[in-house]
Amino acid sequence: MTDRKIYPSIDIVKFIMAMLILTQHTSNEWAHSTGLVHAFFGLGNFAVPFFFACSGFLFFSKMNILDGISQKEYYIKWSTRIGKMYLVWSAIYLCFVFYSWVSRNILFERLPGLIHGAVVYSTYATIWFLPALWVGVSICYLMKRYCSMRIMWITMILLMIVGNLFGSYSNIMTQDTYVASFYKWYMSIFITWRNGIFNGAPYVFIGLLLAENKACKTTQRENTIATCIFSAAFLAEAFIISHYHLSTATDMGFMMAPAIFFMLNTLIKWDIKQRTIWQHFRNLSMLVFLSQRLFLTALPSVLPGMKEWILSLPEVSIYFYFISVVLTFSVLIERLSKRYKFLKVLW
Repeated sequence: MTDRKIYPSIDIVKFIMAMLILTQHTSNEWAHSTGLVHAFFGLGNFAVPFFFACSGFLFFSKMNILDGISQKEYYIKWSTRIGKMYLVWSAIYLCFVFYSWVSRNILFERLPGLIHGAVVYSTYATIWFLPALWVGVSICYLMKRYCSMRIMWITMILLMIVGNLFGSYSNIMTQDTYVASFYKWYMSIFITWRNGIFNGAPYVFIGLLLAENKACKTTQRENTIATCIFSAAFLAEAFIISHYHLSTATDMGFMMAPAIFFMLNTLIKWDIKQRTIWQHFRNLSMLVFLSQRLFLTALPSVLPGMKEWILSLPEVSIYFYFISVVLTFSVLIERLSKRYKFLKVLW
């Protein structure tokens, strides 16, 4: 069996993307930045599609060096790992949710909505990525086993078109009465179009294509130029969506897909010498991604005065505070995981 190749370039960018998600959430929810600062941290929109794509690439790169029986075992092992991670983080966050609801005597009032959301979307904000990733990878895994590549292409393109239209162009789509009725029905049940089916699967498929070398053959220079062009095109598309109020969500624009494709293709071909720090970046990227809600939402919801204290800080200090505490917590968990192996379930 051939060992799976390590990609330091992906580890570095995953960490950067995780930090962009953190700062984007900080900007929108606490610092309330405007102008160029707000626009810069809006680059966090690239993060989740990138995480889907690179997870798909790494999953299917490993899958392709295994035989048929081992592939199924690997899928089950991977699914179990993602499931455990999601359950543990859900348990952590739900402790804060239940405490807040009990203290306000609204537990039974909110419980049905929580159960509904947990079934169709997520138990808590941000960690929705884990079940969505499992759904996206599972769809691609099963279709790869039982469908032709042509059917996969058609399916993924249709899923992306439908998801993007109803996700980032909903105000245009719902001008028709019948479509508006369907949209309202869908949202009442499934809450969002940003899930494993319409958002996860198409980007995991991008990773699959690159893992199997079934994408277009381009040079590193061409990949880099295309990444810049399509990233700029997505930013322009996001500006148009926001400026003309086409939707409240800008992160499911059509130019995102080619931007992520060429970005990941660039990183795969970018040869960087393996160093210990890049492995830390890999570990910290998932910890930063999944733990940030502890400090952005969970703790302020149960600690009196914390919200007021944070909001009293200068804008720069708010960013510094959240970056510092999330990074410190993530580094601490990574270090403790060497001694207490059970903590590895967190990342």
